[in-house]
Order: sequence, then structure tokens, then C-alpha cells
Amino acid sequence: MEEPLSRQKCYLLLGQAPSEAAAAKIAQVFADCPFVYFLSSFGRMLVGVFYMEDERAWWLQAVAENPEITWGLVRAAVYVTETPAFPVRMEPRDFQSPGGRAPCGADCRECPRYGNPCPGCPASPFFRAAPP
Repeated sequence: MEEPLSRQKCYLLLGQAPSEAAAAKIAQVFADCPFVYFLSSFGRMLVGVFYMEDERAWWLQAVAENPEITWGLVRAAVYVTETPAFPVRMEPRDFQSPGGRAPCGADCRECPRYGNPCPGCPASPFFRAAPP
């Protein structure tokens, strides 16, 4: 019997960076995130599409609530849908980051949310998968 798939939501991030160069750099830094399915800069604007389960949503909400501290953005908004038309679900992209850090350069061990509520980035060697 197949296990049911966990519920995923689709998130749209819209942000404004302080400059075109900053927007391009932010897009480059987060491009290899396992939950990113589209990320690009359009001048000073940053647009991203993410798929993830509820337990990871705090990460994007933190960007919306504290855009300057988290991603270096002037402002950001996150929109969510539980019913994307297509694709309905996306698995995290498989990416192994070199050097013991997440693809964005973060060290999960230094984050105060590591372990609770965050199991770490699945692309880092510090990811703690939930027990079956």
C-alpha cells in the first residue's frame, strides 16, 4: 500500500531589492535551494515560486516579515495557494552542496531554528529527516 503524499502548498514570493545588482545577487544565492522552482530578478524586483510542506512555511514567512534581515530586500510579500492548477506537487530538487553548507551558504548549525522547528536544509549534510 502506498503512503499518502504529504500536503504541499505553492508559494509566490515578490520582493524589491535595493538595487538591480542586489536583486540579481539574491536570485543567484538562492537559485539552488531545493524548494525553489523559479527565481529571477526583474530589475529591482525578485520573483520566486516555491513548493513546500506547512512545516517549512515559517522560512518564507520570515522573509515576508523581515525582508531586510533575511534576504536583504527592501520589502517582500508571500502569497500561498493550497490548490495550484499545475504542477500540483513538486519534490524538493536533489542538490548536494559542497563544503558542508546549504546551497545558499547557510550553516544550519548556526541557525536558532535548527532542530525546532527546522530539520535543516535537505541539501546540507546537517539535514535531520523525520522518522518514518
